[in-house]
Amino acid sequence: MMRRKRMLVDLDQDIRDHIEMATQENIDRGMSLEEARYAAVRKFGNVARVKEDTREVWNLVWLEQLLRDIRLGLRQLRKNSGFTIVVVLTLALGIGASTAIFSVVNTVLLRPLPVRDPERLVVLHDQLPTLNLPRTNVSATQFREFSRREDLFESSAALLKTDLNLTGRDQPLRVEAMQVTASLFRVLRINPILGRTFTAVDDTYGNSHVAMLSHNLWQRLFVGDRNVIGKRLNPAGGTYQLVEGSFEIIGVMPESLELLYPHVELWIPVAFPPESFSEDNRWLLAYDMISRLRPGVTLAQARAGMATEAARFNDSTFAEFGIEVRPLVDEQVGDVRAPLYILLGAVGLVLLIACTNIAGLVLARNGARAREIAIRTVIGAGRAHIVSQLLTESLLLSIGGGVLGLLLAQACINVLIRMAPGDLPHVSTVRLDLSVLSFAFAVTLLAGILFGLMPAFQLARTDLTETLKEGGAGPGTGRGKLRLRRMLVVSEIAVALVLLVCSGLLLRSFAKLLDVRTGFDPSNLLTMNVSLSPAKYRDGGHMKAFSDAVVGRVFNLPGVTHAALASGVPFSSYGYNVLFQIRNRSTGPHDPAPHANDMYVTPGYFETMRIPLIRGRLFEPKEMRSGNVLGPGAVVVIDESLAKRLWPDSDPLGAEIGWEEGTWATIIGIVGDVHDTDLATESKGMFYVPGYGGTTLVVRAASDPRSLISAVREQIRAVDAEQPVYDISTMSELVAVSLARRRFAVILLALFATLALALAFIGVSGVIAYLVTLRTHEIGIRLALGAQHADVLRLILSQGLLMSLAGVAIGLVAALLATPLLASQLFGVHPADSKTLVAVTLLLMAVAMIASYLPARRATRVDPLNTLRCE
Repeated sequence: MMRRKRMLVDLDQDIRDHIEMATQENIDRGMSLEEARYAAVRKFGNVARVKEDTREVWNLVWLEQLLRDIRLGLRQLRKNSGFTIVVVLTLALGIGASTAIFSVVNTVLLRPLPVRDPERLVVLHDQLPTLNLPRTNVSATQFREFSRREDLFESSAALLKTDLNLTGRDQPLRVEAMQVTASLFRVLRINPILGRTFTAVDDTYGNSHVAMLSHNLWQRLFVGDRNVIGKRLNPAGGTYQLVEGSFEIIGVMPESLELLYPHVELWIPVAFPPESFSEDNRWLLAYDMISRLRPGVTLAQARAGMATEAARFNDSTFAEFGIEVRPLVDEQVGDVRAPLYILLGAVGLVLLIACTNIAGLVLARNGARAREIAIRTVIGAGRAHIVSQLLTESLLLSIGGGVLGLLLAQACINVLIRMAPGDLPHVSTVRLDLSVLSFAFAVTLLAGILFGLMPAFQLARTDLTETLKEGGAGPGTGRGKLRLRRMLVVSEIAVALVLLVCSGLLLRSFAKLLDVRTGFDPSNLLTMNVSLSPAKYRDGGHMKAFSDAVVGRVFNLPGVTHAALASGVPFSSYGYNVLFQIRNRSTGPHDPAPHANDMYVTPGYFETMRIPLIRGRLFEPKEMRSGNVLGPGAVVVIDESLAKRLWPDSDPLGAEIGWEEGTWATIIGIVGDVHDTDLATESKGMFYVPGYGGTTLVVRAASDPRSLISAVREQIRAVDAEQPVYDISTMSELVAVSLARRRFAVILLALFATLALALAFIGVSGVIAYLVTLRTHEIGIRLALGAQHADVLRLILSQGLLMSLAGVAIGLVAALLATPLLASQLFGVHPADSKTLVAVTLLLMAVAMIASYLPARRATRVDPLNTLRCE
């Protein structure tokens, strides 16, 4: 590039020198100066042709041709600014949406976890199908035995999520903590940024008075002080506090660990107590287990090995006990993989429709340039050069759309982060990184080739004789070109129908989900949690005093109609799966012990939640248990699902159940079922215990419950100012959060389907308008011979109807093939739901006919006299 100008100067000089030498030779032979120069030039030949032949052997001739094509392309696009703006904006919309969705998919699904060799990390779960637990935690005994499989695992670690209350501040601070074995950081291969990690000594029962801070907590409590090592934290209790006394800070973890465990702020040793390995706790499934596969061990081999281990460990307690070995990346992603891939596929279809629409525009524009291309071909331009020039223009358009699309993508990413459900992994870290930019670049080039190649080849095959005739057919009127434009519109309609069907199915599914009764009344209901110190509230008497005081104070607040305490609320932490026995009913290996979730509640809980009583009665205050919950006079209330499952042919009222050896509680009432974690999931059975074991306060207000937050918090502080209050929300918000993922997918897919419908409308309208332009002379003759406006209207509408029917037919077949992929995302709707298919078909046909009617109506206004005079 730097030498090219000099090379051209040298070439001109060489040619001049050669001609001058020949001229001098002719003068020496006796010619005059004028005759000598003329003979020398004639002998040399065409100077311009010699220059071109010389440049063709230089290795940068392709670059010169490319730059020439780019300059010509830019002039053409500037000349047709309206066309350029429409194409660039349409492409920007498709590329921007595609890039934004891909950035989410890349962050959540494709970006490697922030650890070394993440593909070798697996999580182990117990599988208890007989208890409706396809995936649950492991016990301390299981962790000890499974981690000994050194033929499969290089190292293993146990984790237990907990919380701690920290004192020494104006208000008590609750932090989410993780009790872990010292081996965790060796498994993850993550080193602290300050200090050290846990040792085997730290992880010994009685010695675990050390802690490691998350990067976020280090910044919050110590403002990034690098002298934090050796300072102490003073816990005031927590849900599972196993260590009394203060913790010495020994390390600070990097931010990368917060990507794996986003809410954990404190790490302490698990330090298994001796009783954790007792026979009574053999099936106390409390711990997460993460392992690193040995080099050379595959996931299939690990699963086969743990299947053998499951058979060895099971003591006939469960008939179908199994152990799941699951990649850590799947554990992190959860069930969001399918919805995100569906959205990525949907936005890809929108981009395809956009490219199809642009291809139609480019085809029409190229038709107007048919005479220009024919002239260039006649004077020597080859077909390859014509295609190259047209393709260069298409790529310039796509690059413009890509650049604008990146700006749009950044704006879309900001919107997606705000719209996305809070439990979508790593969503806050979504950004335009190198992989996303590479994707955008690839999509931009592909789009340019996709909408530019077919019209370019079509124009390069122009019939020169017909095009150059003075009275020849107009540009782009060949049957092949019309057929291609119709095919493009048919494909647009088909793809749009697929998107509309998928969107319609999800919308119907979401509507059915909203119609599901929660089993309680979430309106005007406020919830909040209190983290009580086990050291201070170590027995039932202290819990009773706190519960009665808090409920009494809150109930007397103005605007409060009911209040109660419970061990959880629906759509939050809601009970634990408990094995129990039914008095005078035996069980065996193939008839396992009954199981259900349990809830500890105070009197007034059912009235506060408005859970209906089906049969029997509710608790009375005198039946509350402040100590052992079982024993003489103990009672429970069960839900309708549990009654139907365990007493299908009898009345459970009066029956006795027990979950402690030799002690029983009498069933006194049956209440309605409550959806616990998801509206799409039915209750697996629940029994309610009148006990003071709950730390979740539920308050029913006469109006807006959020107006009571400050007053309720003050009443709790008046009872005990050292206990932190957290997770304050309304029940309506908790229900909305449970629907957030579905709502996110439904909204985005509906937007994409609407965009596809709009693009299909534009495509159909454009093609029909183009056909009307071509048939203006014919329409004028028909009107002159007596045809009515209705006849012309019917003639043009039939063109749109035929294309629409073809597109709908192809789209229905494609939709029936694609919708089974949505089955896991649907609720109460079949993937081939006839109502959705019929509604979408009618909607698309109506839109297509409206798009056809507008240009058809203009066709009826053709003036036959003017048309024939112009012809």
